[in-house]
Amino acid sequence: MVAAEGLRARRRRETARDIHLVALRLARERGFDVVTVEAISAEAGIAPRTFFNYFPTKEAAVILGLPELTEEHGEAFLRGESVPYPRLLAEVVELLSRLFAGELPSRDEMGDVFSVSRANPPVFAAMLAELEAFQRRVGELVAHRLNRAPDDEVATLIAALAMTILRSGLDRWMASAPDDRDDDPVRHIEHAATLVLTIFEPGHEVRGVTASPGSTRRSGAAGERPRVR
Repeated sequence: MVAAEGLRARRRRETARDIHLVALRLARERGFDVVTVEAISAEAGIAPRTFFNYFPTKEAAVILGLPELTEEHGEAFLRGESVPYPRLLAEVVELLSRLFAGELPSRDEMGDVFSVSRANPPVFAAMLAELEAFQRRVGELVAHRLNRAPDDEVATLIAALAMTILRSGLDRWMASAPDDRDDDPVRHIEHAATLVLTIFEPGHEVRGVTASPGSTRRSGAAGERPRVR
């Protein structure tokens, strides 16, 4: 039964991806405003009502969305022991890296999604809503691990930091030259996580920090660099 469920889930993901690729291509070639659900469905070889079994809107089809964060993905994370917050953040990033491994679109595909979203506010809004919903699910998972309320502030902040690391890693991957040997965004995500965790190490110096324009705040003797405590 589990194997059958897994097969059905995989087929559903594959069909959703096929529809997404058609929607993205048509939006890029014809313009998002011109493309209809009927046109996407016809090109994908499905009925319009079948389209809505996979996506609620054409905006959702264009962006595809993030991998689903299921209980199965979070089981090991939830069984984790009590650890300092920086270590907990690292574990969240590790969880997201495993979740996204093999699930992210290609560099070109992601570039096309960003291009269409920048040119079309409804698509951009759908992308932001997807990111916010995913971040909220991550925050609830962290809160469960901490045995706190779903909207706990610490859990929410840890989720926000994890998503910032994720986005930074993806941005670096998109900006880097393609590497045919190992063109994997996960290593960029892990690198961003390492940098953030290093920043928060006790005694780590914050170099090159200057006061904001008009600021009169002073912290310590002249020339003294602020430190993360």
